[in-house]
Amino acid sequence: MNDFKIILDSPSQTPALGFDQTAAALREIIEGSKPQFVIGIFGTWGSGKTTLMRSIERQLDPQKTIAIQFSAWRYEKEAHLIIPLLDVVREGLVKWAKKNKAFKTNAVATASTIGNVIYSLMAGLNVKVGLPHALEVSYDANKALAKAKDLDDESNAASVPRSFYHAAFRALDDSFNEFLKQGPADRIVVFVDDLDRCLPQGAREVLEAMKLFFDMEGYIFVVGLDQSVVERSIDLKYRNDGAATNETGYQIRGADYIKKIFQVPFSIAPVAIAQLDEFLRAVYGESQLSQDQRIEFQSVVAPHLRYMVAESGVNPREIKRYLNAYTLGLKIKPHLDRKIVLALQTIAFRRDWEVVRRAVLSYRGIFTDALRRQLTGNDTNAITDLDPSLTGIPDSFFSYVSPHSPGENLLNASNLDEYIYSGEATRSSLGPMLLDAIRDVAQLNKLLRAITPDQDVKANEVQAYISAVRTALASTQSLGDQRLREIAQNWTDHLNTAGSPRMSLGDEEDVNKTWLTEEESLIRREINQLMQVYQIGSLATPS
Repeated sequence: MNDFKIILDSPSQTPALGFDQTAAALREIIEGSKPQFVIGIFGTWGSGKTTLMRSIERQLDPQKTIAIQFSAWRYEKEAHLIIPLLDVVREGLVKWAKKNKAFKTNAVATASTIGNVIYSLMAGLNVKVGLPHALEVSYDANKALAKAKDLDDESNAASVPRSFYHAAFRALDDSFNEFLKQGPADRIVVFVDDLDRCLPQGAREVLEAMKLFFDMEGYIFVVGLDQSVVERSIDLKYRNDGAATNETGYQIRGADYIKKIFQVPFSIAPVAIAQLDEFLRAVYGESQLSQDQRIEFQSVVAPHLRYMVAESGVNPREIKRYLNAYTLGLKIKPHLDRKIVLALQTIAFRRDWEVVRRAVLSYRGIFTDALRRQLTGNDTNAITDLDPSLTGIPDSFFSYVSPHSPGENLLNASNLDEYIYSGEATRSSLGPMLLDAIRDVAQLNKLLRAITPDQDVKANEVQAYISAVRTALASTQSLGDQRLREIAQNWTDHLNTAGSPRMSLGDEEDVNKTWLTEEESLIRREINQLMQVYQIGSLATPS
């Protein structure tokens, strides 16, 4: 595996995703329509928004269209996002002028006007923070923007706008209209990427900055975003803040705001199973993988990957992360059974198999043994007898680990510990000690179930359980995490007070049942709390 390498994100796998055809259709809209609208490319994290936008940009006619890239996330810390947005447009015009020298003079003149606009806006905005002489500076800039020539002071006072916003955008509109008359370019297309990587306030400010251009002909925006993230941000901003609201309690709902901003919406579908082979071939070619790595992916990894993709599909970045996690894991532990490694990895990547992941991390070999007995028909209730909370395991998982299926090797693993520690190292920032604490607590269920709720409660069974509880608590407390110390302290308090098994042998059966029920509930709550702490450091599921 020395020549195996990881796969980097690339916007070049467009044929496999059908993006070239989509990009061609959107390019026709961009080049054939009046240039005064916004296209929304909607998709979740890693779904291919950047890929599609780059494909659109490659297909645009560079003579007639000036393409600008604006990474919203990069400028999120700017106090006024309109400033870097204008600066990127100015820079794009200068670059275009270098390639189209016949129109260089007009392009540079427009870029210069944009520079003056930036100067005017910055000066005007600084009025609000008390910059000395800012009003005069803004007025001077506005005079330049208005191009007032040979006018006396009285005429200047009458004709030059005092509002820096009004002056700035009037100048932009006039200057760009003059540039368009000269040809050949008749539109600027601004590609806004990484909007959903911004904090909610930053995302809103980018959209508000874009709105300032909506009254000016010649500008088209193509924005990639996770629609649900931005909608929640708008809802949070405009809900019950003291202003007049509609009947829903909002000034405006996020969904309505999005509809008003984006005249042309397009939602990206996830990669479906039917597209997987074509997409993988494109990934292999783009990443220039060695023949050995291609064969490894095709023969060993692909059968498991089909279960990771599932019926609903998956976004492209998750497929690459799956391949990279496998590559890294096998570089670290090349002696491990690759099919078991992939089985555990598939479980970690399937969100709808979360109950299975918890069972594997908690019970390990006890769970796989119960699973094997249930699948072979030797004990049809083996899993629920182990833990009643495991009733929600999806049928798709049982299919995955059934005989002759890709995941069946998981049931034959003699010791899962090394596999779990190795696999989780590529997905979590937390170490094996917490995994051991989860295991120790989960296995208390086995001891607890050995205590029957009849009148003849065996003292040695109870004491074995209590001893195991204290061992589990010690392993939890030793991790040094404040959250874990609080969990352990709560359980310690329980054992020292009402929750301790204070009944004497021969007590009534309902007393024993009450205690056993309380302990089972406590174990389940402890496991859930430990898993929540573990999930905080997990890298398996994107946020």
